[in-house]
Amino acid sequence: MTNAMRRPLLIIAGSILLLIGAFMARKAIGSLDRETQLSHYANLPAARQSGIIERGWVPELLPAGSKDIKEIHDLDTNTGTGTFRFPSADLDAFKAQARQLAGAEVKEVSTITQVIYTRDRSRFELVLTPDPQKADVMIGVWGMKPIR
Repeated sequence: MTNAMRRPLLIIAGSILLLIGAFMARKAIGSLDRETQLSHYANLPAARQSGIIERGWVPELLPAGSKDIKEIHDLDTNTGTGTFRFPSADLDAFKAQARQLAGAEVKEVSTITQVIYTRDRSRFELVLTPDPQKADVMIGVWGMKPIR
């Protein structure tokens, strides 16, 4: 692997670890203010049914088989982050779906996929990578922030 490829991979991997770490730390210590909300959904249909996606806290663009969806958002700053898992077999269909979304960017470096898109004055960034413990599972993280 060349140095030109190693740097973006390290940046993306570091971002993933930072988002997961922040999410887990926040969950472990609990919310210290009422403006921070946490939620967990067993799968994508459960998240859709709850209305969390239409409220903009969870990306509308997630792989069909997404499960174990965890999100945290801050009502004061209108920002959020989250994690999810999905079968590796869903990755190609997801990338094709993302490429059809108007204005979405899909970037791939080695086994890491990044998807960036905007909706309703919010910018979503998703990073997908293989689960190091299960060959047939992908891990995804997202960050959401308002566009000013």
